[in-house]
Amino acid sequence: MRCIAITLALLLATPSFAADRERIATLNVAGTTLLTYLGCVAQSKLLKRPTSHKRCIVAGAIGGTGFYQAKRLAGEGHITTAWAVANLSSSAIENTMLGEHPLSRIGYGFGPFRLRLATPFDREKESIVDLDVNLAEAGYLARAVLDADDVDVRDGMIWWETRNPDVQGDLVFHGYTWGAFPGVWSGAQKHVWNHEAVHAIQSLQLDSVEPPLFDLREASRRARTPLRIRYVRAGALNLTDNVVWAQAPYEQRWAEIEAYRFAERRSPPK
Repeated sequence: MRCIAITLALLLATPSFAADRERIATLNVAGTTLLTYLGCVAQSKLLKRPTSHKRCIVAGAIGGTGFYQAKRLAGEGHITTAWAVANLSSSAIENTMLGEHPLSRIGYGFGPFRLRLATPFDREKESIVDLDVNLAEAGYLARAVLDADDVDVRDGMIWWETRNPDVQGDLVFHGYTWGAFPGVWSGAQKHVWNHEAVHAIQSLQLDSVEPPLFDLREASRRARTPLRIRYVRAGALNLTDNVVWAQAPYEQRWAEIEAYRFAERRSPPK
């Protein structure tokens, strides 16, 4: 528990409005570690053995480091690699929170779905591929389609484009991301694509540390099957984060601070 107290202290002591790369790295590792541990508690996957606590903390720290590196790669334009690293990081967190081996399944998020492929480390061996559904991401996809003039697959994820930039007061936005669905103005520069890819990775990061809403395994046969719909995820943490930060000034929103730092090496405009 002392590790959790230290993690919480780091979170509270780091002013988001003055964040640099080192502080961003600290928040990614500390925040993901804390939320992973709390997710393990919520899932009742912490046994009396001390190793269970350590496993959750280590998985959270590794996952947080992976997400930080994924955002850095996306900011530099290596979006396909960044999305792969983010999905691997998410897999380690999800598996650990569910009481499984960190590499029991390798997940890949595509749209509101997450495919989780079994590996030799999978102890249950009930399915080859698990399919998870995220309700919030389904809503985000519908919202993105409403804003889009074109929808396409790029860099391993679903992107949408619009012919007109978004104007909000004195600010003109050449990109906008709904959940894990990055969107850009058709005339946007390369750094805008990188910026929005960072936002998609942020969404995956929040989804990964939230325990599933429903486990549908009991409704399926227990014999090994090629494909099984396993979890329904609410995406409540992601949705709450968006609603809360929307109340803050644009230049103080944590998601924007990260995206601008990684993609443009500057602070958000006021």
